[in-house]
Amino acid sequence: MEYQILLLPRKDYWDWVRACKDYVMEYGPNMTQDPGTAARYMAPAQVVTFPLVPEGYPEIGDPEKWFYANHSGIRLDAIEARSPDQLAGEFKRRIKDRDRYGQKRKPFYLEWPTDYAVITQPFGANPQIYTRFGMPGHEGLDIRARNNTNIYCCAPGVVYRVHLMPDSHAYGIHIRVQHKDGYKTVYGHLARVFVREGEMVEAGQLIGYADSTGASTGAHLHLTLKRDGATKRKETTYPKDVIDPTAFMVWPQRGSRKSIPETLWAPERCLVGAHGRTRGGLTEADIQQIRTAKLEALKINLGESIETIDSLREWNPSLFLVVRASTDFSGPAVTSQTFLSNVENEIGRYYRAGIRYFELHANPNLQVEGWQRSWSGGEEFSIWIQEVARRLKELFPDISLGFPGLSPGETVSGWRANAEEFLRDAEAAVHELDWCGVHCYWMDRFAMQSIQGGRLFEFYRNRFPEKLLMVTEFYNASPSAPAASRAEQALAYFRSIRHEQGVGAAFSFAVSSPEGYESIVWGSDEHPGLEWAEIIGGRSF
Repeated sequence: MEYQILLLPRKDYWDWVRACKDYVMEYGPNMTQDPGTAARYMAPAQVVTFPLVPEGYPEIGDPEKWFYANHSGIRLDAIEARSPDQLAGEFKRRIKDRDRYGQKRKPFYLEWPTDYAVITQPFGANPQIYTRFGMPGHEGLDIRARNNTNIYCCAPGVVYRVHLMPDSHAYGIHIRVQHKDGYKTVYGHLARVFVREGEMVEAGQLIGYADSTGASTGAHLHLTLKRDGATKRKETTYPKDVIDPTAFMVWPQRGSRKSIPETLWAPERCLVGAHGRTRGGLTEADIQQIRTAKLEALKINLGESIETIDSLREWNPSLFLVVRASTDFSGPAVTSQTFLSNVENEIGRYYRAGIRYFELHANPNLQVEGWQRSWSGGEEFSIWIQEVARRLKELFPDISLGFPGLSPGETVSGWRANAEEFLRDAEAAVHELDWCGVHCYWMDRFAMQSIQGGRLFEFYRNRFPEKLLMVTEFYNASPSAPAASRAEQALAYFRSIRHEQGVGAAFSFAVSSPEGYESIVWGSDEHPGLEWAEIIGGRSF
């Protein structure tokens, strides 16, 4: 995930905010007028973007000098813009060029070399390891890449070395490319190489597959950038002309991952769906709403009757059904064996009825759903859910199991574990299961388009580009949001993700609850699933 925050001048702050509107809608960064907040935000993994305005930041003076002196290691994106209009113009160019940080207008830049927008070890990290090799710290970027996934060339150039001996160099099998103006790139720890020495290569060209050859403990790409004479000219404190590639990297944009299969999902579109009843089985009123809405997908809980399922299939034989398989986690620890004994028979009942897609549990980073009771964190949950999945695969060979959606957000003591940390620690299970659920919530329309809100699935897609995703829950979570506003936002949300590659279905939360209806009915004969017919008001829950 790319963490970005916009630091804007305090004077005429809201004019600057308005200038950023389109850019924020496109990329979803946060905004602040406080330099300290910008420095602390997701430090040191963030990018701080700010206009260079004379006396725009009186409490710190020159922002570039202040950040370098007090918060070294943070990536800075300084923009030559002295007015809100100039900043709006710069952001307009960036959006048009699909160039988030304006790097493509620089004399030299590096396109992203893998299908994973994740840096696993930054430049300069872990000096205690690398000083013994004569380096002040890590001499490149480690970028996520799973075994045998694509590695792309970062810039046009000529291949000047191909090393094919996996055990005779710390980089293992690797490629070196000479670029213009004395720049060179090194691509390490590869499995296979698709270029030869002397070959001309282009930016974005497939040059190899990733692996863990050489001095490596797991599959990834090691990228080193050099520039001839940089050490002698004191452009770098590193020997061998090694320089920091971070400022040259162009982060991938939406839809840029080339090795995602073209048809991850048979319908080739995100299906319009809803979570059924929040507790208990569907009622006749619920079924009528589902039919009126012309739903293409429906998520149900364990305990739903086969008769209801047959009735829905009679109405729509192609209705895509997903079952959430869970149990009560509010008491003592639930072991994988206990969970299996509680859900196995019910899963078998649906499996025999032809249902194949099952989400295993939900919100496992919440205390009421097992965190700190059945598992201490993501790593223990990963072991737990993989044990469940292996047993279910033995019993039901064609079953398709989904990693559950998490409750988004930071750690809340005694209630929730940090969602991103939990996901990172449970990553082995995400790769092991067949698909992954994502819960997308927002509090207003603006957050609906941000990667921290409605577009959270983009964060998952960057981490797991080969994985089929399901937006297993989404809605405006503000208790004060009017029903009409929720309806409009849900429609806008469906439209925004209708053709998102790799997102199989999105399930609005929810058709109904025992307390009443919070249902939004959509659909028409002309545009099934994409036009509101009416709004059913009711109690919030």
